[in-house]
Amino acid sequence: MDGPVKRARVNAPGGAYDVIVGAGTLPMAAEMRGLLERDVSAMIVNETVLGLHGAYIRSCFDGLGDFRTYVMPDGEEHKSYLHAERAFDWMLASGISRRSTVVGIGGGVTGDFSGFLAALFMRGISVLHVPTTLLAMVDSSVGGKVAVNLSAGKNIIGAFHQPALVVADVDFLRTLPDDEMRNGLAEALKHAFIGENALFGLFERGDFDSIKSADNLVEIVYRSAIFKSSVVERDEREGGLRAILNFGHTVGHAIESFLEYRGISHGEAVSLGMAAELEISVRAGLLDRAHARRCTSLLERYGLRTRRAGLDADGLMAHMKFDKKTSGGRARFALLSGAGAPVYDREVPDETVRSVLIETLASGG
Repeated sequence: MDGPVKRARVNAPGGAYDVIVGAGTLPMAAEMRGLLERDVSAMIVNETVLGLHGAYIRSCFDGLGDFRTYVMPDGEEHKSYLHAERAFDWMLASGISRRSTVVGIGGGVTGDFSGFLAALFMRGISVLHVPTTLLAMVDSSVGGKVAVNLSAGKNIIGAFHQPALVVADVDFLRTLPDDEMRNGLAEALKHAFIGENALFGLFERGDFDSIKSADNLVEIVYRSAIFKSSVVERDEREGGLRAILNFGHTVGHAIESFLEYRGISHGEAVSLGMAAELEISVRAGLLDRAHARRCTSLLERYGLRTRRAGLDADGLMAHMKFDKKTSGGRARFALLSGAGAPVYDREVPDETVRSVLIETLASGG
């Protein structure tokens, strides 16, 4: 190990597990030796990660059981129901059984896809997450939400399926491009905005270059895991409080599905979504403009976009109707009512939403 190892314990109703965070922590996957040796395991690994870190991954899992490897291509478009059906056929042909474990190694797309396969295959088998991007480490690997996309919207087909273990090895981030780093920072900034005050202070003290130190990255991942787990433990299946984690995502997911998951990253979409929803919070009378500007300034400090021109506001609103948070044909928003004070399940008049979308995403530039 190249530094201290931190553990966040997630005590979700669907299963308790550890999130292990540090530099050089992947060998600690050996803690799951019992699960990995019960039967042949399915290793779902991203193709880019395999090319960059294949030797390291193989050395860490050597001797821990018999594995079959499914290589997951890059791109959100591959996290689809069609690709999942193909993967299920591969699992059956590979001898994966009810005693097997799925090991997902890659970013958020690979993690969501792996968890979805594990949740549905033979009514549910174990999954071990090894997130390799900052986005996956701070967000999708923790909490048990797994899903695939339909053309109408993101994460429409899914389940709640908690992992057996999450190993967040920040050594993987050494090869992460800056744009991918910003993807993760968008979700970590979301946690800072909705109540993780230690992260808010860390981001205000730092900048994009300083935040990439190993110590800061470990702290960001650990703090995000602690914060998210505190929410998930109280509301595993998003019946209420967990909806605060959707801040920025009602608009963000609409952008992604409207663009058919091409030409925009999840982090960029969420950043644009947060900027729009900060403005919606102001116009709804919940948030003072000074704090909204404080938040958008932080997004901009870390190279995240807060405005974009050329998107169709009515098209975005149509895609919001397919969002899981929609009720009665109207989108329900997670918004801010103050610093670290989120509210959820808020209905906003269509004319307010449309005017914000026009200003920030249609003609914003």
